Amino acid sequence: MLALIGVTAGAVVALGSSSGHAEEAASASAAPTVAATGPSAGATTSPSAAPSASGASTVKGQVSQGAHTGDLRYFLLPPPKDAEVYGDEAGSALTAAEIASTASDEAEMKRALSEYGFKAGAFRTYLTAGGATEVTVKLSRFADSASAAGYYNAHYFEGTKLTLTGGYPARAYHLKSASAESTDSLLAISYQGDVHITVTVTGGKTADPKLLQTLLDAQYQRLKTGR
Repeated sequence: MLALIGVTAGAVVALGSSSGHAEEAASASAAPTVAATGPSAGATTSPSAAPSASGASTVKGQVSQGAHTGDLRYFLLPPPKDAEVYGDEAGSALTAAEIASTASDEAEMKRALSEYGFKAGAFRTYLTAGGATEVTVKLSRFADSASAAGYYNAHYFEGTKLTLTGGYPARAYHLKSASAESTDSLLAISYQGDVHITVTVTGGKTADPKLLQTLLDAQYQRLKTGR
């Protein structure tokens, strides 16, 4: 097994590849990092279903049988109405070069992204009301569903494993902070069709596993249905 190591948010992230595939190092930080693009259930999704934000109405996407097209930001889970969004409220894009820059071996990361057919990335980070919890949702679109599944299967994080109950392929971890100035994070990964999902929740002494599950479920359904 070939593995790359990246350090993010005070936690070590390791991605090992099986079946001879090289792993990619993905960011687990709660800071804004990735953007993804995808379509909605067979028809162009309605701008009104997109996150409420200035410029969000111009973000459109479609999904048909797990293949996402259009602006991947469209498929980012909308933040709560009272949330404070960092950066562009419609979400931000993430390039392969930006993803690779988070890896300990940047060249190997670029090779791995190319192998799995990385197409686009997107992310949004926000603070919940009162600033109690920081949430980051990242999407990465790959060549096809098999490539996204391969990318997911190649991932593992060095943290305590958490139990998920969504009924679809997903893994979650409690990532302990290496710094006294930062808090631990909960991170979940999954995929739907050709899009890989990463959800990170940070805040307080212990982030809420129920919130992580709720966010992951909602993000999975948005990618599946476009709503």
